[in-house]
Amino acid sequence: MNSSARQSEQVNRAIYRGDAGMRLMCPNHFTAKVRRFHDYERRFYRDLLRASRYELIIEVGCNGYRLIGVKGDYNDYLGIDINPPRARRLKNGRGAVIRCEANKFFKRTRLINEIMIRYGGRVLSILPFNFLGTMDAPMEFLTLVCQAPFDLALSLFSTSETATVARLEYYDLCGISVQGVVRTDDYVRLDCSNGFQAFAFDPFFLERRISACGFRLSNAECYDVCHFLHFKRSNSEIQ
Repeated sequence: MNSSARQSEQVNRAIYRGDAGMRLMCPNHFTAKVRRFHDYERRFYRDLLRASRYELIIEVGCNGYRLIGVKGDYNDYLGIDINPPRARRLKNGRGAVIRCEANKFFKRTRLINEIMIRYGGRVLSILPFNFLGTMDAPMEFLTLVCQAPFDLALSLFSTSETATVARLEYYDLCGISVQGVVRTDDYVRLDCSNGFQAFAFDPFFLERRISACGFRLSNAECYDVCHFLHFKRSNSEIQ
């Protein structure tokens, strides 16, 4: 998907650290279709957390703290973001938001093992709002995520024409010029003038990739603009 040279540059990471990244996460720049994505997202995770007995949710790329509001009193929360508006601890003491790069978090195997021990394996890792699609070398990152012992959920833009138009409108409102649209059976990629690349992945493509890492698809919801996938480890005891 990307050349090795571009992967080493980590262009997207640099953009999310700067002003363009802040614009992408600013609610004033959310179009109607992006807001609808967020509405569907909150509903999906609210229903998921009510139906499943996770004791900790880890939101990776939590800039807007959107999913704090869907957690129940029985869920602890850990937010991970490269550039959060502020690091904070929740008032009720049942969660925190920390500044950390996603790649580095998933490489901290000792911390991950401690988390699993503390929560008895009842941990869900969430990649919200097309986070996977905006990572540098997204498939390498996904492989790293799948090495962690957590169950996994993802929110993604659809590869439909409606979703592609919605993404173009969103980036235009954020002041990001899209120079090219690359379509394959597995993804739709937007190539931007500032070097930023953003993918929308086909859900069946992701299901094959993630299932090959020892997961099984537990639930999926697909819409014209977005889709949501929930995977459990094959040995997961979460109901």
